[in-house]
Amino acid sequence: MTDLTPIIYTDTAHTSEKFLWPRSEPCHHGKRFRLSAASGQRLAFRHPTEALFPARELVDMPPKRLRELEQMSNHSPRPSDRPEHPLRWDEECLRYTSQTKINFLIGVVRGLGMVSFFLFLFVAVVGNVIIFFASFSNSDIEFRGFFIWSVKVFSIALPLCLLMWGGANLLYRFFPNYTSGYQRGPMWELNRRTGMVKIFANSAKKSTAWKIAHELPFHEFDCYIQSSPTSQGIAQYNLSLVHYSVEAHVALVGMFGVTSRLDQLAAWDMLQRFMDTSQPLPDSPQWEQFRSLDPTTLEWDKEIARPPRYWRDMDDEAFNQKIVELQNRLSAFYFG
Repeated sequence: MTDLTPIIYTDTAHTSEKFLWPRSEPCHHGKRFRLSAASGQRLAFRHPTEALFPARELVDMPPKRLRELEQMSNHSPRPSDRPEHPLRWDEECLRYTSQTKINFLIGVVRGLGMVSFFLFLFVAVVGNVIIFFASFSNSDIEFRGFFIWSVKVFSIALPLCLLMWGGANLLYRFFPNYTSGYQRGPMWELNRRTGMVKIFANSAKKSTAWKIAHELPFHEFDCYIQSSPTSQGIAQYNLSLVHYSVEAHVALVGMFGVTSRLDQLAAWDMLQRFMDTSQPLPDSPQWEQFRSLDPTTLEWDKEIARPPRYWRDMDDEAFNQKIVELQNRLSAFYFG
């Protein structure tokens, strides 16, 4: 039977007061490291008592999806393989790794095949319709010649796109162990129970998959928000945790993506709240099933009489209203 006893914090567990501790070691960051990992705006440390989190945490985990996950066979908030899994989001830690290179490449081929198929199909149909009607008003336009040319071109392009799209789907279906999955080990871990940040060595190689390159206290890391423009020139943002002294950093872009500045600011506050053992876990859908497994959160929920299935039993109309309310709260809190 799965052990559902709440975790026990260690002596090194983090609280927000530790951000005020003096830092005695000098900075040893090289120029290249500063330009990559430590670029952008340094965000201030806070004691985020507001239960804020990125809006995408709601959008990505609606109540229907939470209930579907509960109905899966052998579902448990503490599955037997959890300690050895390179991806975690629970009461104890946030742990992340990336997809394998093969999985990424096959995903790109599948996406290109699917998008190209519908694009070529649209061009073929619309192009022939336009030329067909244009040939009636202009005798110089020969519809038959264009139609024959388009048949030759698209008879090659469309099957090729279908081959890319369908072939990738077949690989995912019949060879899942080869084509899908994640790196052998994690890339980084933020541990609420211990207050430590682990940065792992090369996660792609078996020999170094779980080897720890750095293990340092969370309060010794600074958070930087970095921006980059999209192809349309719109600014998008991501976060990076950087140790104040040694060249150790955590690229949070893999877990929290490249999103708006508003969502990234909320993500930083959510991380601070998650790591602070004097406060309950962030009250977002993804953490709901783990709330009874964290001692501070368990006591908090008893005190305020929070329903244990607050998010999971919410209907769609109420949930959509919560999304709007959260977006308004974020805007008012950060930009109001």
